[in-house]
Amino acid sequence: MSQRTEFYSERGVAVLASYTRTGYPVGATDRLTPLLQHLGPLIETAVDAQQVAAVLEAHGYNDRMVLERYGYPNVFELAEALYRIAPRRAAASRRKANRLPETLRELSHGLFYGMPGLFFPAIFAWVGAREATLGLILSAILGWAWSQGMIRLAYVLMGRGFAAEARRLLQTMFFLGLGPALLVSLLLQADLALSVLVVLQTAYHMASSILLLYKRELWLLLAALPAALVGVLFLWFPDLLGAANTVVVMMISVLLSVAAALLDLRTKVGHSPWKVLQKADWLDAIPLVLYGFFSAVFVFINPFWHWVTGTSIVLGLAVVPLVLSMGGLEWQLRVFLERVSVLLASTSDLRVFARNINRIFLSALASYAGLLLAISLLAKVFFNLNSPESEVFLVANFLLGIGFFVAFTLTSMNRTLRVLLGMMLALLVYAVVFALSIQGVLPLDESVSYLLGCGVFTSYLLLVALPVLRELRNYQ
Repeated sequence: MSQRTEFYSERGVAVLASYTRTGYPVGATDRLTPLLQHLGPLIETAVDAQQVAAVLEAHGYNDRMVLERYGYPNVFELAEALYRIAPRRAAASRRKANRLPETLRELSHGLFYGMPGLFFPAIFAWVGAREATLGLILSAILGWAWSQGMIRLAYVLMGRGFAAEARRLLQTMFFLGLGPALLVSLLLQADLALSVLVVLQTAYHMASSILLLYKRELWLLLAALPAALVGVLFLWFPDLLGAANTVVVMMISVLLSVAAALLDLRTKVGHSPWKVLQKADWLDAIPLVLYGFFSAVFVFINPFWHWVTGTSIVLGLAVVPLVLSMGGLEWQLRVFLERVSVLLASTSDLRVFARNINRIFLSALASYAGLLLAISLLAKVFFNLNSPESEVFLVANFLLGIGFFVAFTLTSMNRTLRVLLGMMLALLVYAVVFALSIQGVLPLDESVSYLLGCGVFTSYLLLVALPVLRELRNYQ
């Protein structure tokens, strides 16, 4: 994202920038300063305005966004302005930066995403496996979907230069996000234990998203560490603390993460974030909310099936490698975008760009797939997932991980609607095949139906992504 779109009048009302006779907005240099700070290393190494335009496209900017947020009629006009005011220096590709701390930080995210999994053995023993499974599913769907929306809006505000307003927005939306969790608990007539589970897990998803957004991994680690330690202790020595005491420590840990997130959001604001955001910003956030919703649906189809049938939840452990690999996905996606930027900065020949972009993408995808495969094999051994059904689930989640990598790439290029189409298509295939299997028309079980759905999802997105990557050259 980039920087603030509007100037503010004395009354605090957002107004569009006026134009000079040259066609550039008044005060353009001041307004573009945050954007230069954000993309400066890439813009300053460009050899012409076309490369700046390509960099903007690579980071998801399109003509509509540029017009609404900066007042320029299209991406190329904004690129011309940036190229004029940006200082020139040697290409960034000649410098060697130490990326190890950033890589480790990204890889740690997979542990934070998977850490709630340590909570559930004790919770199963406390409230019952079926109730805890339902709580996990509901809190994940609510938390993932709501977090995607609020983080998207926060990025919009921060990109426009309203950092304090972004914090205030996240603070407000955090408390609003607890409302749907309470509503679902009431609609299900859940008992107190399940209601607390749903609300706290939803709160953890939102709090962890906020802390990761502001790179407070250490804060989140310190907050979640007590819960992780007692969770592991319960697995080895369940009678030492007992389920009730273990769950109490976990609740305290979740509340600590919430406190850390709210502490980081404390700020004084100059304007109301609700006045800064435009209608288009809210509309743009809806696809991201749906993306979070469908992502959670995909990941938790297996646990939901076991909740419905009352069968063992052990097969749900096949999703653990996918969750733990999410940090590796972020890492390789960042590597891909950096390599694309280097490619854009090193050539003005669009044919060379088109020839190399797919190779760079497939290289990053292969690196992530290798990491996911290694984690899957370790999980197979550690959790003893040797039954044919569990192996099918492992393969299905491996395909789903590849699909998620492609989906993350497409959403970073503002192609979220295409991702949603692929998700709905895959879920439809899964539902149809599964229904036909139940009726005896197809000799398949639930695991194979899930495998087919994941295969359709990944295949569709790969077919969509490869030509989309080459569209970066069509920035005019």
